Amino acid sequence: MNKFCKGIVICLAGALILPLFLGCSAQKSNNADDVPELNSKVVVTTEHFPVSHSMMEYFFNSYYRNFANDYAARLSQMNLDTGKSLKDQKYSDEYSWFDYLLAQSLRQVQQLLYLNEAALESDLELTEDDKQKIDDTLARYDATASENGTSTAFYLKNLFGDSVNETTVRKCLELQMLAAGYNAKLEEEQSFTDAQLQTYFEENSKKYTMIGLLRAVVPSKDAQSFADAEDEYAFVRLLENLWLEQEPDLTEEKLAEKLEKAYVRRAGFVEKADFSQWAFDPARKPYETYITGDKAENEETTVYMLLPAADDSIGQVVYRDSTPLKNLKYILFQPEKNEAAEDCTQRVKKNFDKWQKEGRLDSEDAFDALVQEYDGDTSRALERGQLTGKLEEWIFDATRKEGDASVITTDEGTYVLYMLADGEVQWKSHVREDMLQEALDAALEKLAEQYEAKYSESALYDIAQVNIK
Repeated sequence: MNKFCKGIVICLAGALILPLFLGCSAQKSNNADDVPELNSKVVVTTEHFPVSHSMMEYFFNSYYRNFANDYAARLSQMNLDTGKSLKDQKYSDEYSWFDYLLAQSLRQVQQLLYLNEAALESDLELTEDDKQKIDDTLARYDATASENGTSTAFYLKNLFGDSVNETTVRKCLELQMLAAGYNAKLEEEQSFTDAQLQTYFEENSKKYTMIGLLRAVVPSKDAQSFADAEDEYAFVRLLENLWLEQEPDLTEEKLAEKLEKAYVRRAGFVEKADFSQWAFDPARKPYETYITGDKAENEETTVYMLLPAADDSIGQVVYRDSTPLKNLKYILFQPEKNEAAEDCTQRVKKNFDKWQKEGRLDSEDAFDALVQEYDGDTSRALERGQLTGKLEEWIFDATRKEGDASVITTDEGTYVLYMLADGEVQWKSHVREDMLQEALDAALEKLAEQYEAKYSESALYDIAQVNIK
């Protein structure tokens, strides 16, 4: 399911992200007034919205957890050890990792307060749906704590810090939900014409265009022969002959797999890369080649060959992706207790055939009943290249249309998919998102000028980090 989730990014503290993947419960949490905060000392404040020490600890550790999760594969390269004190680890010569993460979380909290002040001034309040979402989130914490054999209080302390309790979390969620509501209001006020989208694209075209190419890592002594290849066919023949020379027993299937990996069909522009500067030059033509890497004898060298522009061409080589964004509903089935994965697949396929005969795949309304029954979900604005394997192939097949349904098995389990109407084309969606973000950033700058968010630096440095294992 997670591969289908396309998060909505807004410039707020990301603490709402974590609880959405926890267990469920119908239990309701206490109101914020029932239990006092453990540390109510004000650390950051605007005129109407104070943030206590406990709340700031929640925001800081939420940001820290999300940061550590987003960069998990690169933390060691960044010289960040989550098992040690952030204050003892250098982010730069002048600042520690604690300094950096605190500055980022403070900035987000200030923006959160600006949005809340603006919401208050415009008489925007939490809706009943907002309040229910907060109750549901806190109930999930209760349920997960119970499942792990511990109290909610202990569980929240481990997640967000020693001074954080349910009252703190509720107050923070209320700030976030109200800010999200005003952020949505700002988004609704933005409107861009096709002409504006086209103009913005033309002014920033390298950001939204791509090239296709063949990539060969070869011994340096052979690099020039690859660079001299006249066309794609000649380049591929050289590559296949090289692989067969290196591995005489290579099967046709393995050869085809290696060749598919040699194709890079969606390469984007990289600002500081010499190859990108060369490849995205308007003068480039198909089948031109580029040699990079160490050309010393017995060393490997990478040779690239440019391919003709695919899709919506901007030039002979450069193109923009006009594939529509895909929307669908789906149900993910996983093996039940003591059930083999293959048996799960067969069970789902049998049900799928049955549902077809019963007309339960004939319309979105009919499929909605299955989604409700089997706890399915909806995924919108999927981009080509975001998924892999059979899912990618089926969803982005050129013949795919609204109302198509299928069963597809992956490593995650067996999916039942139902296609909805397409969204707008991919390049236009990216341009719209960036124009919208620029508008929202400008709005936040104005709010920052209108509302002052004061803070105590000494109080901020008393915030304690949680241990992330």
